[in-house]
Amino acid sequence: WYVVNGAVTIDGRVTVSGKVHLILADGASLTANGGINVAENNSFTVYAQSVEKNMGTLTVTGGDEAAGIGGGVFGSGGNITINGGNVTATSGNEAAGIGGGQGGSGGNITINGGTVTATSVTPFGAGIGGGQGGSGGNITINGGTVTATSEAFAAGIGGGQESSGGNITINGGTVTATGGPE
Repeated sequence: WYVVNGAVTIDGRVTVSGKVHLILADGASLTANGGINVAENNSFTVYAQSVEKNMGTLTVTGGDEAAGIGGGVFGSGGNITINGGNVTATSGNEAAGIGGGQGGSGGNITINGGTVTATSVTPFGAGIGGGQGGSGGNITINGGTVTATSEAFAAGIGGGQESSGGNITINGGTVTATGGPE
């Protein structure tokens, strides 16, 4: 278990080993400039101290061909759960914002609450789901405000370029998904 209090910036990619739980205290912010690597068989769960306006913030940017939160290059995402907080995840080249790195599937992604913005800023990766050539994996959205965008050639939520969408279930929340044009 880890708690973020205040403003914390980490330059370089953070690697999750085993099960990691992250609590974002009110008003706190964590910036991971190399993203957060959550490979298969590992799990990463994010919580916010509260659901009010000053809930904590997690901002991640994937490294070269790596997801913002999820797999590295040619790596699939593991188990990623977001229960709250202001979470912004931006991909590296050909990767998903949240999910698979370039060539990797999304893994198991669950969003239960919070404000989540996931963007693949280069072509071929999904906002949430697979990187280029990777399926969407298993994506479940139960609540929160979710915005997922792909720059080009992939789904907002689902598979990367030239791959399947995976299993996507939306039970609640406010969801906006924008796929990239060809």
